Amino acid sequence: MAFRVSPQSVADWLRYFEKSDEPLNRLMSYENDLIALLQTGLNREHEFRQTFELLKHVFPYFALSLSHTEQWSRLLMDALLMAQDIKDNELQVTIFRWWGEAYLKSGQHQPASNAFRIGLERAESGEINDMLVAMYTGIFKLQWFDLEQDVTQPLLQQALDAAARVRDRGLRANLYDALASAYTRLSKTQIALGYGQTAFAYWYRVGNHSGLGRAAYTLASIYIYMTQLTEDNRFLDHAIIYLEIARAELAQTDDVWQYPLLAYQQAGIYYQLEDYEVAADWYEQSLKEAVNTNAPHYIVIAHHGLGLAQAKLKLFTAGRRNLLTALKSWETLHNSYEKGSVLVGLTDLELHAGNLEKSRAYLYTGLEVARSVMDNGMRQFLTDQVDDLESKLG
Repeated sequence: MAFRVSPQSVADWLRYFEKSDEPLNRLMSYENDLIALLQTGLNREHEFRQTFELLKHVFPYFALSLSHTEQWSRLLMDALLMAQDIKDNELQVTIFRWWGEAYLKSGQHQPASNAFRIGLERAESGEINDMLVAMYTGIFKLQWFDLEQDVTQPLLQQALDAAARVRDRGLRANLYDALASAYTRLSKTQIALGYGQTAFAYWYRVGNHSGLGRAAYTLASIYIYMTQLTEDNRFLDHAIIYLEIARAELAQTDDVWQYPLLAYQQAGIYYQLEDYEVAADWYEQSLKEAVNTNAPHYIVIAHHGLGLAQAKLKLFTAGRRNLLTALKSWETLHNSYEKGSVLVGLTDLELHAGNLEKSRAYLYTGLEVARSVMDNGMRQFLTDQVDDLESKLG
């Protein structure tokens, strides 16, 4: 007889997880019941620890894999207050990790940074090495969108030292995957490939679909970025292979973040191949999926890419609208590199639309922004693009 779940009992839920190996998507219809049950138990000291065990089973799935961050994140304050009352530092560290991940999902960089760094301090004081690695991973994930989260050599060494002390090799692989993305943003692609391939090899060896899909996606994005930097389309062959692996592996999971990002990278491949019409179709698909999953990060990059593709297709009104939408978002996120990239795109768009004065205005603003980018490689890449457009404007 199949084990039956009683939504009225935390104990029954825990017995269910102990005995059942069914996929968590079978529990979708119980989501609201779980939230109500957890909220009650997390506020009762005598039920708290047992309720927190249940939270550990379901929070990562509903809040992070399915991106239901808003409704599930409300539980974290209840959990934190009780964990503080009973003075359990280890539980508090776990909560700050989840909080950082949830804030990151919803595009709130500063709260995410605060949560990861508070968690890092408490993990250090309690010598909780696995949580140390998790917090470093979150900090490095932040760097992809927020250039103020600097990957310094001391921070990197501290993270690698902590990783060497943990037995959970999956945690190490997650750290390497985050470092691969961070170093890609800094144009240090060879270092990025090393970390990305190490993560991929681990997840391949253990046969984990989610980890393998994420690692393959990261490697695809690195090779696409290498194509942009070098204008060598041979790197796209590698990108296509890894993107196909990512799509196949993630199709066997409930990681809904895959939909906008896989479409976005597919669009990037067609954009590099100068098939702008197909690229625009994929960027539109990415935007639609990002809106459906309420993913602010992915919405802005989809607007950005779609605007660039539409400009190449001489769809100037639509392209201008999407690029200006992206510009506003990158300004809000204080990402000077992406802001400069959008301004380069607007300069090129207005140049081809025949609006030379507006093009020059974007050019000069773009040059000013490019000079403010702290990383030397990223600054030079943007400046070269500005110089190229300046020569066309005369």
